[in-house]
Amino acid sequence: MRKLLVKFLTLFLLPFSVNALTESEFVQSLLDNHAFFEKEQINLTIKKIEMEGDRANYEDWDWTIGGELGRISKHKNKENNTSSYDYAKSTSQLVRKFSTDLTKRFLSNGSELGISYDKSLPVKDEEMHDKDGYQGDDNTIEHLNDLNISWTLPLLNNKNGVIDQKTYDLAVLDYKDEKLALAETKEDFIKEKLMIFLDWVSYDAQIKIVKNRLKHSTQILASINQQSGSKNSVLVLQRSINKTQRLLLDLESKLKAEKRSLSILLKGVDLNKAPLEIDWDARVNLVEDLYSYSKQSIRDIKRIEIEQLKNKRTVKSYQNSKLPDFDFTISASRDDNKGNYSTYSKSSEMEYEAKIELNYPLLGDISNQVYYRKYKLKGRQLELKYSDKFDDFLADAQKLTIELKQGIKQLDLYQMQINESESSKTQNELDAFLGGSGNIRFVINDQDDYQELLLDQVDAAINYHKNRIKYDSLMDRLLLSDL
Repeated sequence: MRKLLVKFLTLFLLPFSVNALTESEFVQSLLDNHAFFEKEQINLTIKKIEMEGDRANYEDWDWTIGGELGRISKHKNKENNTSSYDYAKSTSQLVRKFSTDLTKRFLSNGSELGISYDKSLPVKDEEMHDKDGYQGDDNTIEHLNDLNISWTLPLLNNKNGVIDQKTYDLAVLDYKDEKLALAETKEDFIKEKLMIFLDWVSYDAQIKIVKNRLKHSTQILASINQQSGSKNSVLVLQRSINKTQRLLLDLESKLKAEKRSLSILLKGVDLNKAPLEIDWDARVNLVEDLYSYSKQSIRDIKRIEIEQLKNKRTVKSYQNSKLPDFDFTISASRDDNKGNYSTYSKSSEMEYEAKIELNYPLLGDISNQVYYRKYKLKGRQLELKYSDKFDDFLADAQKLTIELKQGIKQLDLYQMQINESESSKTQNELDAFLGGSGNIRFVINDQDDYQELLLDQVDAAINYHKNRIKYDSLMDRLLLSDL
């Protein structure tokens, strides 16, 4: 009986089926199929759209077109007591205007290019009268064309676009943070579901052990009945079988509950045909230099570093905002005017300008100063947050490292106990009983102890693998592939 159980334990540690679903296949199935990740991926896509939109909104050409069509009527009376010219003037004007403006800002240096063009074609009718009667009538048609090009470069306030680029720079950091957040959410989800995976494997393994025990107890009962053994032995053994059956029912109930949870996650997978399996001999790869590793690979620490970068970027913007507006501008304009009054006229004018403008509020910007001080203090908060997160990570990693090392020692001890139990004299209890010189109670106690040893070994193995999953999750290496 003992040799059969040891043989079973060895077999149960091997893959159950060529179609079994391994741990890595289980994780990949969740990543490929679960709608939870699609929802989280949408958040990342939204962040990317916002980031690209911020840049496009800043650097894109802004082109506006306007037009005006209308009529203006005016009437003016003028009286001059010292002159003989007292007259009234009536004006009727048809206004037709077209304008367009084209501007572009440059993210690299904060400069702005502007191009504007205005064209008008007004028609003006005028009538003037004095005290002697009608003075005259002039019809005026004018063609006006104005073109202006200018480029402004900030030299102090917003130098190199430090203020204008803030929104985009923060959006880039937000996108990086969202990628890390998505990976962290995925890994937390995977860790949670792997716990269910391991519970299913645990109950399934325990059920096999108990079923094997039940099978051999039933065989012993059949042998006793064939040999017309004592009724007391039959009664004692039947009670043991009933107890084992109750344990089996309890384990099967727990396995069904885990199977229902898994069926929701693994749609289309029949666990009866493709049972779950783990590599029982798998051992965690412990990190020796936790300090260096955390700097390079731990997402929670990277996310705090991103917070620090965002805060520094904000401080830089408010710090620059304290400087005066000091801008260099060059511009060129052309004004063409063609019309006819009583005689034909035409004019054209070109103008070039280069200037430096300085503006500064003597009392400063109180609101800007408040935010500057606020984010400077927030920088210290983030330093403390970083330090706390780093200490927490080291503490959790060291605790799990100890538990994992102890878990291996415990598993080795269980294997040693199993080997000792197999070679001990108590394995002869069944042969002695069947030979008529033993007691069925000794046989049952021997089987109970050995079954308990096997079940405890399964619990210890599963607990080790759960700690292995927790450790890999803490090290942010549980996902098969990162973002």
